[in-house]
Amino acid sequence: MARTSVATQPIVKTGVAPVLTAPVADGDIIDTGRVFLQVTNGGGSPVTVTVQATVEVDGLDLEDLVVSVPAAGTRLIGPLSRATFGQLTGSADVGRAYVDYSSVTDVTRGVFTL
Repeated sequence: MARTSVATQPIVKTGVAPVLTAPVADGDIIDTGRVFLQVTNGGGSPVTVTVQATVEVDGLDLEDLVVSVPAAGTRLIGPLSRATFGQLTGSADVGRAYVDYSSVTDVTRGVFTL
């Protein structure tokens, strides 16, 4: 199964009813910029969420953003800069970020923007 493209949900003055869905084992493709990723872990063990960095500084790869979501916990991750996390020119997903999960069992996520 391939990566899944996740729709970004705008936060508006009248409110948003967040829609959280399960990621796939191959990971997500999400927008970058003034967005954040909400990850909720309904399982009994922590889950690691990794947002792949795509930039080099002085020939050294910038480390990926790695966030631990505790058992029965939620984390809001972001904002996610296009310059740091956006896929490079030549990619079918140029400008969007790749997100990986150590487990997708009992995990839901959503992407939100202001």
